[in-house]
Amino acid sequence: MVFGLDQLKENTDYFGLDLGTNSIKIVQLKKNFGKFELVAFGSAPLAIETAQSDSEIDKKKISDIIKNLIHSMHLVTKNVIVSLPGSAIFTTVLTLPKMPVSDLKKAVIYQAEQNIPLKISDVKIDWQIIGEISAKDQVLVMVIAAPISKTDKVVEIIEGAGLELYAVEIDSLAVSRSLQGTEPLFMAVNLGTFVTEVSVVRGGVVTFTRTIPVGGKVISRSIAQGLNLEEEQAEQFKKKFGIQIDAMEGQLFSASRSVLNILKEEVDRSMKYYLSQFGENINLIKLTGGASRTLGIQKFLMDNLGINVIYGNPWASVSHAPDINSQLSANACDFAVAVGLAMRGI
Repeated sequence: MVFGLDQLKENTDYFGLDLGTNSIKIVQLKKNFGKFELVAFGSAPLAIETAQSDSEIDKKKISDIIKNLIHSMHLVTKNVIVSLPGSAIFTTVLTLPKMPVSDLKKAVIYQAEQNIPLKISDVKIDWQIIGEISAKDQVLVMVIAAPISKTDKVVEIIEGAGLELYAVEIDSLAVSRSLQGTEPLFMAVNLGTFVTEVSVVRGGVVTFTRTIPVGGKVISRSIAQGLNLEEEQAEQFKKKFGIQIDAMEGQLFSASRSVLNILKEEVDRSMKYYLSQFGENINLIKLTGGASRTLGIQKFLMDNLGINVIYGNPWASVSHAPDINSQLSANACDFAVAVGLAMRGI
C-alpha cells in the first residue's frame, strides 16, 4: 500500500529506509531460494529537533545523514522504500457493500470526505480491502490519508539524498510484515519516542491500526515531573532501571504509572474494539520499537492485560552470518520498520 507511487519494478534492488524520530535505519535484503537474506543494515543518530523540523536547512541535514550512511554501508542501489509514522497519517476502516472496483473507489473517496478530519484536497488517499462480511455481502476497507505536506517532505529528503523513491508505506504495515510469524492473529505494539502504534494482524493482513499518544519521551517526562528531575536525568534513570517496581524503591514506577496506565488502557480498548468488530479475541502481543527496551514494560503489560506479551524479532525470518547474531539481537527493537520496508521491495 503506497501513496501515489504504486509500481515496484521486478528484478530491481531496493532498500528500506526508516526515518525515525531520533535515528535513521537502513536495511537491504535479497531473496535466495525463496528466503530473505540480509545484504546490509545500518543506522545513524538523528537529533529529534532536526527530525521534526520542516526547514530547508534541516531537511538537507537529514539528506546528508542518509548519504553518509549509505556510503558507509557501501550500498550500490539508489532505489528506496520509505515509511510515514502513524502520527503523520489518518486511518479508518469502512464497511461498504460489495461492488465493482470502479464503484468502490468512488464510494471510498465519498466516505473518506465524511470520515477524515482533513480536507481531501490536502491529503493523498490510499485504500485496501482487508476483509469481508459474507453474511451481509459487505467488505471491510482500510483507508489511509496522508497530508500532502508530509509526503512532500519525504520526497524532498529522498531526492536531496540522490535516491529514487519507489514506494511510501506507513510504519504499522512495515512492522506487521517484519513481525509476521506462524500466528494467525496477533497485535503489534510499536513503542516509539512520542507515540505508540498499535496494529492487529490477521493472516498476514493488517486489519486495524491506531496511534496512542504515549512513547518513551512521554514516560521520561512523567518521571521527571514526578521526581522533580531534569528530563535528561530522568531519561538516564529510565534507561538504567526501567519502570520495574523493585527499582529505586519503586519511585520510577510510581512516577510513570499514570502514563503507563494510559498505554495499558488504550491497548486494552483496542483489543475490545477489535473483538466487537471482528468477533475474535487477541491473545498475543508482539512488542517492538525503541521504547520497548524499557525494563519492566513487557511485564507491566502482561500482568495488566492478562495475555501473552513477547518481543517481536524482525530478523527471525532473515538469514544472516552467525557472527552478527548478537549485534542483530541487541538492535532488533529498532529495526522492525526498516526490515519490513525491505521485505516490501522483494
